[in-house]
Amino acid sequence: MQLVEMIFYWAKTDPHHLALIQPELLTTYQALAEAIQSTAARIEQLGLDRREPIGLLIRNPSYLAATAFAALHSGYSIALVRSELLPLLQPSGIRNLIYDTQGLMLSGGRNIRYDPSWVSAGPRQSGTRLAGAQNSSDITFFTSGTTGLPKKVAQTLSAVEKLLQYPMTCASGPGEKILIMPGLSTTLGFNRLCEVLNVGKTACFASDSATALSLVDRHRIDVAVMSAAQAAHLANTRNVNPSFRLDSVKALFMGGGKIDPQGIANVRAALCRNVINQYGSTEAGVAALTPFDLFDDHAGVIPLPWTELQIVDQTGRQLAPNEEGLIRYRTPQLCENLKRAGNELVPGVRDGWFYPGDMGTLSPEGVLRFTGRSSDVINRGGVKVSGNRIEEILKALPQIKEAAACGVVGASGFEEIWIAIVPDGQINIQELKEMLRQHVDIGIAPDEVFLLDALPTGELGKVQKSHLRDRLLREKRAV
Repeated sequence: MQLVEMIFYWAKTDPHHLALIQPELLTTYQALAEAIQSTAARIEQLGLDRREPIGLLIRNPSYLAATAFAALHSGYSIALVRSELLPLLQPSGIRNLIYDTQGLMLSGGRNIRYDPSWVSAGPRQSGTRLAGAQNSSDITFFTSGTTGLPKKVAQTLSAVEKLLQYPMTCASGPGEKILIMPGLSTTLGFNRLCEVLNVGKTACFASDSATALSLVDRHRIDVAVMSAAQAAHLANTRNVNPSFRLDSVKALFMGGGKIDPQGIANVRAALCRNVINQYGSTEAGVAALTPFDLFDDHAGVIPLPWTELQIVDQTGRQLAPNEEGLIRYRTPQLCENLKRAGNELVPGVRDGWFYPGDMGTLSPEGVLRFTGRSSDVINRGGVKVSGNRIEEILKALPQIKEAAACGVVGASGFEEIWIAIVPDGQINIQELKEMLRQHVDIGIAPDEVFLLDALPTGELGKVQKSHLRDRLLREKRAV
C-alpha cells in the first residue's frame, strides 16, 4: 500500500514527529510504523485466508489505524464496521472479525480478540512487505445516509491512491495538526486520515465535542474535519463553554450532511470563519470543496476540476443551466472503484455515473446549488412539497431544536406529510400547522405533528428517515 510506504518514509526522515494525537495517547511516525509492522506480523500468525476480508471493530482510532494499515499492507481486504452492523457481516461475506469490545461476537464466524500488545510484539524491518501481499485489496464501508438502511460499499486501494494524487485535501494547506471527528468506519473519517498521513502531518481524534474543544485548546490544532451535525453540536458546546481557545483553527472542512443557513452562521461565529463545504459520497469520493462565504445569497459549491457533474432529468437527459433536476457526477475515485466492481452493482451508479439522490441546479458559471433530496419530495394528493424546505422553516424557529419531515402512507392509503419536532420551548401544534399552510413555499398544512425527545440519526448525525417513519407509525398506533 503506497500510503504505508509513505508512513515508513516519514518514520525514517522525521521519526519523532507526531502522527496521531488522542487525549490519552500520542504516537510518533516511528511508533506508528513499528506498530504497523508488528501488527502485520501478528495478523500473519493467524493464518487467515487472504481471499476473505477481515472485519475490524476496534474502538481506539490509533489502534484501529495501525491494524487497518497492517492488514492492507499485507494483502488483506478489510471492512471497517460498528457494533450494530455485526448481523450484516456474514451475509456480506465477512466471516473474520478482529474486535476489542466485550460481549460482541460475530455469530458463526471467527472472532479474534484484539490486544494492544499487538503494536509492540517485535517490529519488523521498516518498509518490508510480508509474503503474499497484494495490491488488490478493498476497504468495505457500510453507509446508510438518510435512509437508515446500511449499504455495503467497497473502496479499492487504487481509488485511495488516486485520491492522494490530488492536491486539494484537508492536509494540503500549511496547517500541521488536523482534527478528524468522523469515525474511521466512515470514508469521511478514514480517507481524511489517509490524506493527513500521506503528507507527514498529524491526525487528531476526539470522541465528543467537549474532548474536541479541549484537544484544540491544548494542542493548538490548525484544521478540523467533521460532519454537519458534529459541527453544529460542537458550536453549541463552545457557546456554553467559551473559555476554550480556538484561535489556532484556520479552516474547518464540513461534510456528511446539510446544515441550514442559521446553523452555518453559528458554526462560523463559534468555531472558525473559514468553513469549507465538502460535498461527496462514500461511493464516489469528494466531488466539490467550496468556502461557505463565497456565496452570500444561497450556499452552493463548485465541483473540483477533475469532477464531471451534470443536472439531468429522470431519463438521464442533461438539462439546461439553472434548470432543476437530479445531480449526477463521476470522479477518478469512482472510475477506479468501477474497474474492480465487475458484475457487482455499485449502489447509486447508472451508466457510469453516480446518482447521490440530491436535486439541484447548475449555473452557466458552474456553481452547483442544492434544492433538496429526491426522496424528500412529498406528494400530498398531487401537491408536491419539499420536506427539506419544511425542515428549514421549522428549524429557524427559536422554540424548535430539531425537525424532520417525511412522507408516510396514512390510513387513506395516500402519502401524507408527517413532521417530527424536538422542542426547545412551548409548541402550539395548531399554530404551527397554520403557519406552514400560509407559508409561500409550502401552502399546505402537515397531516401529523409529533413531539419527540430526539430524532434517529446515523454515525455522522444525519436523520435516518426510514427509522423515523417506523417510529412515527408506532407513535400513531399507540395513540
